[in-house]
Amino acid sequence: MPIWTKVLGIGFALLALNASLSFHNIWPTLWVHLRPELSVEAAAILLFVAIRSAWFGAMSMPTRYLIATALLFLVLGRYVDVTAPALYGRPINFYWDVQHIPRVAAMILKDDHAWLVIISMLALTLVAVCLFMGLSYVLAVLSRAVQRPQTRLCLGSLAASVLTLYAIGMASREVATERWFSIPVSWMYVRQLSFAHAALVGHPSDGRFAPGQSLNSDFARLKGRDAYLIFLESYGEIVFNEATIAQALVPAFKALSESAEKDGWHAVTASYESPTFGGASWLSHATLMTGAWIAEQDKYQLLLTTDRRSLVQHFQDAGYRAVALMPGLKMAWPEGAFYNYDKIWNATALKYRGPTFGWWRIPDQYSLARFYNAEGANNDRQPLFVFFTTITSHMPFIPTPPYQIDWSRLLSSTPYDEDMLSSALDVSLDWDDLRT
Repeated sequence: MPIWTKVLGIGFALLALNASLSFHNIWPTLWVHLRPELSVEAAAILLFVAIRSAWFGAMSMPTRYLIATALLFLVLGRYVDVTAPALYGRPINFYWDVQHIPRVAAMILKDDHAWLVIISMLALTLVAVCLFMGLSYVLAVLSRAVQRPQTRLCLGSLAASVLTLYAIGMASREVATERWFSIPVSWMYVRQLSFAHAALVGHPSDGRFAPGQSLNSDFARLKGRDAYLIFLESYGEIVFNEATIAQALVPAFKALSESAEKDGWHAVTASYESPTFGGASWLSHATLMTGAWIAEQDKYQLLLTTDRRSLVQHFQDAGYRAVALMPGLKMAWPEGAFYNYDKIWNATALKYRGPTFGWWRIPDQYSLARFYNAEGANNDRQPLFVFFTTITSHMPFIPTPPYQIDWSRLLSSTPYDEDMLSSALDVSLDWDDLRT
């Protein structure tokens, strides 16, 4: 075999090994693409292969398959790590997310779509087998190459140099060579194992979270009335403090105030500091509900493994039925067990039959109408504590469902007149001037 052919083969194997652990997601899809980055794990594997060859000689097939299996787990971990944020807006958490799998499978089987589960499993198996064989071939090429002392020295030195560059960049504030590298996927596995250990074995929660708020009230001043905690996504104190936005909202606030006062209501305004801005509102929800400052996703997920009390338990202790009205919740939510709601009204439970309004689909007015018809209108019941996260006002803000004066019509399959619906769907948004 010509020398240039061998060099090309080794070069291809090195590029394939590095690419398998440094690819990135094409947001927001299932596909990936390559960037000019180096992989720490790829360099470590290459150095291991070179050192092993020097000490023990040629690599046996069982050993190669064992290393290929470990490499396959790294590749799959890399794919999950870069894809989850693009699809779900947050990092993967095996402890919580794996719990979705049997629920999703059961839902599909219940709908007589067993063939979909079978095809998916076969496709995943085929992909895994192809990846394994490809990685095994790459290792075979490199294993043969390092049998030659000169080649082994070159490849080993290359791997050691790459690892040194990464170590220097991580240890130095002046040298930024670590930016040449993709984030090691092994760190993701370390985080996952650390979190699982903390969740299953126990963790020093007292040190991670501030002591719970002392809430001795029996809510007697509510006199048995229902209590609604409504998060108007995506709005905050900026609607009052940002002059241009506040000015644009003056007519709406005035109309709301006059309407409320006409029916004997009044409004007061207060504010509290949120741990988030511009996203991750569930962290703000958890902060308000528990009294713990939850500003990071990892801390939030750890909180959900504890038995810390929230407003839900306090209202339940006072004889309230606690429910969550979450029309934006489209998937199983095992983490919700932390809050211990008596019922979660998610997108499926709401059974919306009307026209779709963008990604969020369900108008908030319908959610309130459906919930009130099912629970609120019943006079022979416990008082309600309702946690409601709105979606009509959520980013991307359009299309905005029209207001339906006849609330009972919202529960039908034709909640809006055709002209009213067309006008709402035709509205566009000027992203350069959000005041509109």
